Amino acid sequence: MKIIVKSALQISLFMTIIIQGLVLTPCRAADMVVTSEIPLIVNPSPYITEFVEAVTKRTNGALNGKYFHAASLYNDRDAIAALGTGAVQIVFPVTSRLEQMDARVGVASLPFSLSSTKMLNKCFADGYTKLLSSFVEPKGAKILGILRTADLMFLMKSRDVQKLEDLKGQKIRVISGGIILDTIKSVGASPVALAAPELSPAISQGVIDGMITSPAGWADVVGITAKYATLVPGMSLATSAVLVDKKWFDGLPVAQRQTIQEVIDEIIKRQWIETVAKDEMLIKRMIDLGGSYRVMAPAEVERLKGKFLDAGANFRKQHDSTIKNAEQLEKSCGLS
Repeated sequence: MKIIVKSALQISLFMTIIIQGLVLTPCRAADMVVTSEIPLIVNPSPYITEFVEAVTKRTNGALNGKYFHAASLYNDRDAIAALGTGAVQIVFPVTSRLEQMDARVGVASLPFSLSSTKMLNKCFADGYTKLLSSFVEPKGAKILGILRTADLMFLMKSRDVQKLEDLKGQKIRVISGGIILDTIKSVGASPVALAAPELSPAISQGVIDGMITSPAGWADVVGITAKYATLVPGMSLATSAVLVDKKWFDGLPVAQRQTIQEVIDEIIKRQWIETVAKDEMLIKRMIDLGGSYRVMAPAEVERLKGKFLDAGANFRKQHDSTIKNAEQLEKSCGLS
């Protein structure tokens, strides 16, 4: 009898230890590794920092956000390839980078197509995000939102671009993507694909003559080394996709998925407006430092537009249904 009682007490003590261990041992936080090529002070990097901090805080640390900026962990191409390996969970690449996953994403890079007016229409923005996401989801990724990078401009070291011919023979840095490479070739220039951290030394050393970049790229990355900036209205609205590892995201508890999406939606709502004002401020700063900024004359814009539209004809032919889906989305959202 004593043996039975002793055994019962031992079992009871053992179960108590287990229960206390379950109660007192905290759940292990899940790492949420986020990467971007963009330097910390350049749009959209400050918003990515805000996103990581907000998600970590709102999940009480259950998602432990870690942000690696300026390609300090991966460049965007390698980060996209690493999705699904567990090494990275969220990437904020320029949207054209996603053409490496599916060529149809190139619809977002077609010159003179996307605009802030369209993306500030929630109906269109939501539908457009779902359209692009549908292209990459079979590859194990998912797009949760689209951030504004900038209305891109030509930035040159020593040539004031006023007309189409001023681009001929120039080595122009572009963000990789078949559409933009073809458009630059169409005006007799040579496209060069470089990551953002390489821009300043490349233009200083003559590796490139100029680039297509943002006001932030001018003010915060390259500086007055490149003196001449030319905006071609409507030419190219650069965006950044919020790209997640689909399997990782779908495997999160519902509350955590909702938190991530809510934070992204809140940031996007402000970011598309705030960055326009920020770009204007950056351009003024560079003018004050001796930079030259011009808006290309309407007649020259039309000449350039003709060249660029011709360069995109092959894409339109190959992906006619994608173009039609985007056009139908505009109509259904009252933008036709």
